[in-house]
Amino acid sequence: MVVSQAAPHDDPIVVAPGVYAWIGGTDEAAPENAGVIGNSGFIVGDSGTTVVNTGSSYAHGKRLIAAAERIGGKPVLLAIMTQPLQEFVMGSAAFAERGIPVLAHEASARLVKARCETCLKNLQGILGEEVMQGTRVLAPAQTITATQTREVGGRKLLFWHGGWGATPGDLAVIDVATGVAFSGALVSVRRVPELRDANLAGWRQALTAFEGLPITKLVPGYGSVAGLKAIAAQRGYFDALEHHATDLLDNGASLLEASERADLPAYADWDFYAQAHPRNLQQTYLRLEAAGVGR
Repeated sequence: MVVSQAAPHDDPIVVAPGVYAWIGGTDEAAPENAGVIGNSGFIVGDSGTTVVNTGSSYAHGKRLIAAAERIGGKPVLLAIMTQPLQEFVMGSAAFAERGIPVLAHEASARLVKARCETCLKNLQGILGEEVMQGTRVLAPAQTITATQTREVGGRKLLFWHGGWGATPGDLAVIDVATGVAFSGALVSVRRVPELRDANLAGWRQALTAFEGLPITKLVPGYGSVAGLKAIAAQRGYFDALEHHATDLLDNGASLLEASERADLPAYADWDFYAQAHPRNLQQTYLRLEAAGVGR
C-alpha cells in the first residue's frame, strides 16, 4: 500500500519483521500534501524503536512518534536524519520534547545550522502557519563522522556513510537482522534525484559501495520500496545526463541553448522531472564546461 501525498503518515507498510516504512509524496512541498513528501520509517527492537527521518513539521513528527509507538508497541529511543533536507528534519522538535535524541552525520548537522532557518521560513510561506505551528530548527543532538554499528532497543543497526554523495552528510540505516536499508536521498525510485548539494563522482562511488552491502530490500528516500536494481536505474539517469550535457558542449551550445534543449525523454515520466531535471542539466553543463569539455 502506498499512502497518498496528503496522508498523515499513520499507516506504514511492513517491509520486513519489525521494519516499517511510511511512503510519502514525491513532489515538492505544497498545501495539497501538507509537506508530507519523502519517506520515513521505523525499526522495532525488543525494548525500543528507531525512527528514520523526523518529518516535515512539528505536527508531522508527533504523528510519526505516535504511530511508531502504537504499531510497534515500544518507545521511540532514537531518530536518524539521513540528509539535511527539510522533509527529513523539520519534525525534530517533536522528538526533542520527548527527550528522544536525533542522530546525523556531522556534515548534516552543520548544514542544518547554516540553512534550515531559511527552509523553515519558506515552508511557513508555502504551507501556512497552521501546518507549521510549533516547528523549529534543531541541530541533531548526536553526530557521527563515519560508518558505525549500534544496538538500539535490542536491534543491531548499521549507520552507513559512503562519503559525499547526494549531500556531504549522507547516512543510510541498515537493519542487520533483515537486511532492509533506508537510503534516504542517496537512492530514489522513479524520481529524478537532485544534484543541488551533490558530488556526482562521489555519489556514483557511494552507490557502487552501497550495492556491495548485504541488503535485501531498499526503502529509498523517495518512491516505492524496491530492490538494489533501483540503483542501476538511477545510475542510468546520471549517465544520460552527463552524456547529454557533454553533447551540448561539444556542439557549441550556450548555457541558455542547453537549458532550452535539456529534455531527456526517457526520464520524462519520472516524478519531479519538470522541477529537478532542468536544474540538474544546468549544473552538469557548468561543471563540465569548467573542466574544459567542448573546448
